[in-house]
Amino acid sequence: MKKTLLTFCIIFTLHLISCNFNTSNINRESDKIDGEKVTEELYSYIKEKDFARTEKLFSDQFYAVTNKAGLHDIFQKTNKTLGNYEGRELVDWKTNIIVGTNSKSEYFFVYEVKYQKFKAKETIVMFKEDDGVIRIVSYNVSSDGFSNSELQK
Repeated sequence: MKKTLLTFCIIFTLHLISCNFNTSNINRESDKIDGEKVTEELYSYIKEKDFARTEKLFSDQFYAVTNKAGLHDIFQKTNKTLGNYEGRELVDWKTNIIVGTNSKSEYFFVYEVKYQKFKAKETIVMFKEDDGVIRIVSYNVSSDGFSNSELQK
């Protein structure tokens, strides 16, 4: 009987140790506000054309695909083609914050951005990294201005 009880206790303990305890928070307003602090800073630097200061907002995951010179190129081409940044409106957002043994924090924002010559749809994906800082892992700019035939000359 003692062996059976001991075996049961060991198996039960191993089962508890292997369990994942997580809490998921989807689309909380407070998480949206946290993510928007990063995008606010990004667009502030874009407005000032201070592209070097944007570098700290981007994750190593982003830089694994696009180097810092490539990032600057994106900003410069966007500014040259679409014009100076004038403002933005948030059109969609999602957050997924998981707290527990498998923690992760994901932020997804879509902005309609007004530039001097054209509008753009900009998608920004961010993760909270191990150091607790929210950083951009994906930045996409889409605009009819990039395909305008007059600009292709």
